[in-house]
Amino acid sequence: MKAPLIASGFVLLGINFAAVYHPDQNLTLAAQTVSAAIGMVCVFLATRKQPQKAAAPAVIQPIAPPPAPPRPEAEIAAFLALLQENGRLVDFAKEDITSATDQQLGAAARVVHSGCRKVLNDYFEISPLRSETEGNPVTLESGYDAPAHRLLGSVPANPPYAGKLVHPGWITKSIKLPRVTGTTDQRPWPVLAPAEIEIR
Repeated sequence: MKAPLIASGFVLLGINFAAVYHPDQNLTLAAQTVSAAIGMVCVFLATRKQPQKAAAPAVIQPIAPPPAPPRPEAEIAAFLALLQENGRLVDFAKEDITSATDQQLGAAARVVHSGCRKVLNDYFEISPLRSETEGNPVTLESGYDAPAHRLLGSVPANPPYAGKLVHPGWITKSIKLPRVTGTTDQRPWPVLAPAEIEIR
């Protein structure tokens, strides 16, 4: 748009220059005609609508899969799956045993105990918290590890506390959680127990 206007301006200047130095009715008429034409062109260019830029196509964001569970929680779920696989712990805990006989419970407890004991031994190093034998006398002096002890019975306001060991407690010295496998975007948590289907 600028180039035609600039060219027309130079033409108009040339005609006016010639009309001033060489007075002539025809040159004056030409200058007036060109001026009117340039004015009309300027009005036309100023009032016409500029072409609209095509709108950019909307970007459709892909639906994000559900976030994966935090790693420690997923490893705990995988460990629970091992307790189910080896000791049927989830089956036993979810079962309604109100009508079961002691003999039935005893048989089930043997399976749960054997399998869960194996998993604990494979993935945890567990040791007694105290070395004394149950029933032996114990004295807790001031500054003892309070979170590692539960005081029972009639407890004085301040140590030392004298009593007998009812349970030695347990402490974990090392943990080896299982690897998390078999998860998908739609099922980010490990399967505790797969559905079992008998094919006929």
